[in-house]
Formats: sequence, structure tokens, C-alpha cells
Amino acid sequence: MDRLPKQEIEGRVQRFQMVLRDQGLDGAFILQNVDIYYFAGTLQRSVLFIPREGNPLLMVIKSYQRAREESPLKIVVPIGERNGILPVLREYGCTEMGTIGLEMDVLPTNQYLWYQRYFPNSRWVDISPQIRRLRMIKSPYEIEQIRRATSILDTGLKEIRGVIREGMTELEVDGHLALIARREGHMGILRMRGWN
Repeated sequence: MDRLPKQEIEGRVQRFQMVLRDQGLDGAFILQNVDIYYFAGTLQRSVLFIPREGNPLLMVIKSYQRAREESPLKIVVPIGERNGILPVLREYGCTEMGTIGLEMDVLPTNQYLWYQRYFPNSRWVDISPQIRRLRMIKSPYEIEQIRRATSILDTGLKEIRGVIREGMTELEVDGHLALIARREGHMGILRMRGWN
């Protein structure tokens, strides 16, 4: 999988930090995999904290080495489990935790309750609409990725015409399409906005 360019990540984080400041938030915890990838460039199991000012903190629960290799963020630290979040935040001077954003459109209740218990003096707000608004405006890099994806799709559709025949099951057609897509670089997972 191609790495996200450092300048792409930096631009996304800066735009999000402007949103945080405009909304009067001290920061946001990013917990959903695709949003972590969007802001940090890795899909490793992590907690990303983006303060309204300063460097984001990518706190990696699993596959630290891979997260370190994939993410261009300056601060990538292993925590092992969620209980390691608070010490890392303190270490990097992120102690202002008045109003914090969470992706409440996808966040499981048990996760939300954990953050409420762990940060009892914080007020929690839904930052999901702001993240979705940021993500819907595509950068030149993202537009190029969309062009690349449509080219791959076009290749697949042209190739599958030579494979499909009367009497084939949908499963057989799907298997051929999956083969073509994977060969052309598709990671094999169709993602949508939902919990990981």
C-alpha cells in the first residue's frame, strides 16, 4: 500500500486544528480506523489525539513498528492499552482537556463510557460532522488517487467482459472481479463510515 505523503497529512491536520479552534475544542480523540488513516497515514490499532495547537499524538496499541514506518507524524508512541493514554498526554503537555471531540456517529457506547470515566472533568462533543466535511473536499492528491482507482476499475470491467459467460454464478463473477481488483492493488476491504 502506498504511503500517504507527509504534506498531505500535515495539511489535513492543520485544517482540522482550525476546526477545533473555531468550535472551541481543546482537541479530539480520533478512534475510527479510517479517520486515523486519514489524519495519521496508518491503519494500525491506535488512538490519535489531535490538540487544537501543536503536534498530534499517535498512541499505538498494536503494531507500533509498522505504525512508525507508515505514519509521517512526529509523535508516534507505543502504549499497549488504552490506560497508557493519559501518561502520554501528560508527557507531551496535553493537559488541557476541557472540551474534547469524539466521532460519536460510529463510536461504540462502551468506548464512549470509558473516555467519560477516564477523563471525568472533560465535556464531550460530536466531532463527526466536521470530520466528514473536511473529508468530502478533496485535495489534488486525493483527486489523483480517485483517477487512479477509476482506471483500475475500468481495467477490471474490460477484463471481466472476457470472463463472464452464461450460466456463471454471481459468486464466480465476484471471485474473478476480486482477483482482478487485488492484482491491480485493491486491499480487499470495502470501507464505509462505521466502527472499524
